[in-house]
Amino acid sequence: MRLRLVPAILAVGLLLTACGPTAEVLYYWGGTHNGVTEYERYAYRSASKQSPESTCAMLMMYESLVNHPGGLRQLPPPGICAEYAWLLAQPETAAIFAEHATARQKAVYDFTDYGSGFLARSRELFEREMQYYPESILFIKPLAERLFK
Repeated sequence: MRLRLVPAILAVGLLLTACGPTAEVLYYWGGTHNGVTEYERYAYRSASKQSPESTCAMLMMYESLVNHPGGLRQLPPPGICAEYAWLLAQPETAAIFAEHATARQKAVYDFTDYGSGFLARSRELFEREMQYYPESILFIKPLAERLFK
């Protein structure tokens, strides 16, 4: 009878330890509030209530995730560099940022010609995505080539 209880006790113990909070995550998606990451909050706000201000806030969030990665890998989360690059490559993004960004947001970038600066940063970010995540090359490389013909 005791031998039958051992697997059950081990299974329950394993389940209880698996449900506990983890000390560290693989990738940092921004701080969490009520179980929602900063990335999720900004992405939802940007998609549901598109405005020039939400675009500027999204750029700042991306810049933070790329420049201050956390988690065990100390890399931006998969896809973040590519998403950020895509947003920077859109023609309207530079115009929106130039007109609606705050002085503090503009100070994040070391250029004032946002059109060419954002395109150069976009190219760099696509390259970083492929460097960090080589499995993305099949998708990212053709996309970047079409964008920068």
